[in-house]
Amino acid sequence: MEPLSLTGAFGDYDRIRALDNSSIHPAGIDLRILRLPPSDIFFRMCQYQEFDVSEMSMGAYCYLCGKKDNPFVAMPAFPSRAFRHSMVYYHAGSGISRPEDLNGKRIAIREWGMTAVVWIVGILADRYGFDLSSVDWVAVKKPRVPIEMPAGTRIRYMSGGQNLSDMLAAGDVDAALIHQAPDCFADGTGQVRRMFPDYKAAEIDYYRETGIHPIMHCVVLRKDIYRKNPWALRSMYDALLKARQQTIKALSDSKALAAMLPLLPSYVEETRQIFGDDFWPYGLEPNRRTLETLVRYAFEQGLTAKELSVGDLFAESVGG
Repeated sequence: MEPLSLTGAFGDYDRIRALDNSSIHPAGIDLRILRLPPSDIFFRMCQYQEFDVSEMSMGAYCYLCGKKDNPFVAMPAFPSRAFRHSMVYYHAGSGISRPEDLNGKRIAIREWGMTAVVWIVGILADRYGFDLSSVDWVAVKKPRVPIEMPAGTRIRYMSGGQNLSDMLAAGDVDAALIHQAPDCFADGTGQVRRMFPDYKAAEIDYYRETGIHPIMHCVVLRKDIYRKNPWALRSMYDALLKARQQTIKALSDSKALAAMLPLLPSYVEETRQIFGDDFWPYGLEPNRRTLETLVRYAFEQGLTAKELSVGDLFAESVGG
């Protein structure tokens, strides 16, 4: 039988690279991988289902799971995870000095429903009483899927001549939730500050208290392909597991460092001390609490009309 020919789209990640360089082959699949920026992948998949298999924004996937015509089936492989305490910035003249002060302020974001925003808004609400309906939200662009804002919230969009960094620097917005440091923070003037200056310590404390390592992206297969070739889901998932394990092994090899980080061996050792040996888990059970928290946040923030279950996300999937 001829192998099933699939095109996959992923960011440039070490945990995917073994599939790209063909050292690991999904059984029965001739896989061609494209390396693209994740935001491009998500837009092209959500709008056109352009690729056969790809990573997918968990925010967008939650939205799609709440619809009857979800074009994808997901596997519990998570190529992107990140803590998000580092993405809360505020203007020094805003009257903000602690997370509780964000209520009632003008806050800029890139896009409502973006998974990073879903996580930090939820964390701020759970831990600091953040009320998203009290905020005057200002977004760079509209969501990649047609999410409706929760009742009682308001949002406006930047004009063509505006950008997030300039608005924050000028005090046109009081704060921003942005996953990359804006230029106005990097300029060193001190006018724009991080809410959690020692964000590493805040993130470690959060993990130790909750057991949650936020998941940003899963991996999806087009449902039309899955219906004709249901075995392909397991084949892709098994290959992703092997690629992840190969990466963990490479990072743990101190003879020749796998990444350009001079202190990599000590970072890996510290990571194991905090997270255990399985510090980037795939599968449902090791991630259940994280996924249950995410679907609750998705409902609270208007991405879904009802609170989904983990089974709704991975109803046809593989991996316990």
